[in-house]
Amino acid sequence: MKTPRIASVLLLAPALAAAETLPRNGAPLENLPLAGFVEVTSLEQLGNLVVTDTKLEQSADTVTQRIVVLRNEEIEHLPSPNRNLAELMRHTSGQFVNVLSRNDANWGSYAGLGPKYNSYLLDGLPIDAFVDAMSLDSAAIERVEVHKGPASVLYSNYLSMDFVGNQTPLAGTTNFVLKNRIDTPLTRFSAGAGAWGSYRGSAYTQGNAGQLGYILSAGHERADYTPYGMPGSWLQATQSPHYEKDKFFLKLNYALDRPDHTLSLYYQRTAHQGNMGRPNRDFEHHYDTLNFAYNNAFATDWHLQFKYGERRYDRNFANDAYPASLALVNHEATRQTIRPADLTLSHRHGQGALLTLGVDAQWVDYETDVRSPAGGVSAENRAQARSTGYFIQEKLQLDQWILRGGLRRNTLQHDYARLGGNIPATNAASWSKNLWSLGTRYNLSPGLAFYANAGSSFMAPAAKQIGGTVSSPVTSGELPNPGLKPESGIGRDLGMAWQPSRELTVDLRGFLNTLGDAIVTNIVSAAPSQVRSENAGSARAMGFELDARYTPSAHFSLFANLTRTHTRVKDPSNTDHNGTEIPFAPAELANAGLSFRLPGDIHAAAYYHWVGRYYDSTSRSGRQGFGHFGLVNARLYKDLIHNARHEVRLTLDLNNLTDRQYRMPFDFRDPGFNAFVGVDLRY
Repeated sequence: MKTPRIASVLLLAPALAAAETLPRNGAPLENLPLAGFVEVTSLEQLGNLVVTDTKLEQSADTVTQRIVVLRNEEIEHLPSPNRNLAELMRHTSGQFVNVLSRNDANWGSYAGLGPKYNSYLLDGLPIDAFVDAMSLDSAAIERVEVHKGPASVLYSNYLSMDFVGNQTPLAGTTNFVLKNRIDTPLTRFSAGAGAWGSYRGSAYTQGNAGQLGYILSAGHERADYTPYGMPGSWLQATQSPHYEKDKFFLKLNYALDRPDHTLSLYYQRTAHQGNMGRPNRDFEHHYDTLNFAYNNAFATDWHLQFKYGERRYDRNFANDAYPASLALVNHEATRQTIRPADLTLSHRHGQGALLTLGVDAQWVDYETDVRSPAGGVSAENRAQARSTGYFIQEKLQLDQWILRGGLRRNTLQHDYARLGGNIPATNAASWSKNLWSLGTRYNLSPGLAFYANAGSSFMAPAAKQIGGTVSSPVTSGELPNPGLKPESGIGRDLGMAWQPSRELTVDLRGFLNTLGDAIVTNIVSAAPSQVRSENAGSARAMGFELDARYTPSAHFSLFANLTRTHTRVKDPSNTDHNGTEIPFAPAELANAGLSFRLPGDIHAAAYYHWVGRYYDSTSRSGRQGFGHFGLVNARLYKDLIHNARHEVRLTLDLNNLTDRQYRMPFDFRDPGFNAFVGVDLRY
């Protein structure tokens, strides 16, 4: 489905601001108990609480780092053309969200660093920032907290061995907070259809049964999508790609003897299958995500949290020999299980001081196989990993000053039974590192605050980066590099939060991130698709983010933000890489949008997103340039029925209004203009 460029649509599709900046005038909560905020705070105070900076509810005025919050009611109105959770943050500053397609991951950047330097959390436990963002259901999310700046003391690396491997919160972390409070029963049915043969339907219900709160949801979506890939490339489609996704999740929350003593369980199952536009390029993936949490405010000033999770990834691909032949070559299977756990103890003491200490761990099993058309199976990779971290953080309130400091001790162990189809010469590796974090905030007045932060990080190479995943010269995947060294980094920021009036907020944040022995992923070949991870000497990313939001009324708001970044890789031993830019980090990002109510009680929202120049590699001779394009997405919705018992809403999404079919790395291409219309029934 295509249309000519129609700029006139912009006049009818103004927009909703993409990110909600936290209020500056929330009252400090140092005199409140550690838990039970639902019972003892007002709704205004509840709206000013964030959890990511301490793992416990805190007033926004006591946070030394900037946190941008996207709340549930806003998430429901944000455009998400690929239905990927990463797209919810596309219009916030500092983040380049680069979702390759409806079937693929987000290959973007954060504060001038590549996609592995901002971790993702699900209710405080790490998840994969590449895979899980396209598998999890946004209907389970209460809010998103985008925590900017180093967060490596309270939150560990994610030890993924797939995609680009480990992920660290050097540039920040993004916490997807699950729905926990069930205020009223709700049942919801949604259905829609759109371009490229897209269909979507879902059912959702929530309620309470005594002390038990529950949420159940199931959904199905499918699309033929549009052909992509450059002519003759490994990705080129000879027919329309097709995919289907089935999602189911369950959320249970049980209050034991009191509201602040709870057990909760979340489980999601996603089945993702289809083909990539050629007869023998089908795929079938299954993702299982589990979170268990125990919370207990066992004394006035003490709070205990225990969290445990499982993330199971089972991915299966068929491969052909295109462009030489469309015949089946083999099937690849990747199975990975990651089990994170976290035990945290919080103690409030003195005048608003908060001590946080605990231990976390992860256990990883990773294996890949290749099956020939004749049925023979060869083991390609067999690896295990585990990590242990001990952390402590103190936060003090001294009049207008907030002071924060923390330490972490991290130990990682890798065991390699097989890498790249071979028994490796090195069968084990281990690393230990001490990390630190410091921060301060000065609340000069209720509407003006200044802050500064610094912290270190540590990232060991993943098994596939050391041993590779390429079994033959014509196989797509990652080439081995057994000489990789671990990298370390330091993140720094300095900022100002200003709210001159209730309607206007302005934020300015500067950042400087440096890496030593930086591991970068370079594209070696497009046909077949092959990459190699390499140490690039050192790297530096510096820049600033400027955000403004104006909300004069409940029916009108506008926002704009600008991010400028300067990055450089320093590798004197390699003239081809020395002095080049960090891959996947655009030099400029800009966003703008506004929202208001149109005649006929129609709510309209539109977003403009500009991406500057970026590259896919540090190799000056082999890299490709991308970017220099702008996108406009719009959403219009109208409540056909709205009363105390029922609500029927009609929604129209208009994606890529100017039909920009821009190129992306790995031969992906945006499909251009597309539309989707949906109906939502609630009662």
